[in-house]
Amino acid sequence: MANPINEGIKRLRAQHKLTQIELAEMAGIPRATLANMEGANSNPSISVVMKVAQALGVTVDDLITRRQSVHVTKVERKDMPVSHQHDGKFISTRTSPISTQNLQINDVIMMPGCNTKGVPHPEGSHELFLCLEGTATLEVQGEMFEIEAGNLTYFKGHLPHRYGNPSLKPVHAVVVVFMQK
Repeated sequence: MANPINEGIKRLRAQHKLTQIELAEMAGIPRATLANMEGANSNPSISVVMKVAQALGVTVDDLITRRQSVHVTKVERKDMPVSHQHDGKFISTRTSPISTQNLQINDVIMMPGCNTKGVPHPEGSHELFLCLEGTATLEVQGEMFEIEAGNLTYFKGHLPHRYGNPSLKPVHAVVVVFMQK
């Protein structure tokens, strides 16, 4: 049986300038498995195909369907990975189309009463917190900051930090993490 996704994987990998090693690491599979998937006659399991699609930030259908544009990748909200912390009061949606090694963009919702520990990043990383709605708190190495809607806070991402929402209304924010190679 011919592999209907080999061209889609190769196209998206090239579009995002990823090596087979980089994409395989992002998907959590061996490089040899990815190389085999890019072959015309491979028959990969659906679980492996799903891992590659998720690493690329696309649906399995996107791997099969030839897009009209080779320069633009459209990712629907339903296909973006979501994580929950603090009993669901902190909701982070990975909005960057692929999990690049040096850039993460997250759409964050913090419900009232949220107080969650931020994920420490490697030394040399930078984290930006742009509050879009509401008023958030940010604690960096024990120092507290209040961030109102429209304001941006920038700090070294490897420092211990916590996000909070002491108000009665949800906070909507964008968190960008840049990690130097």
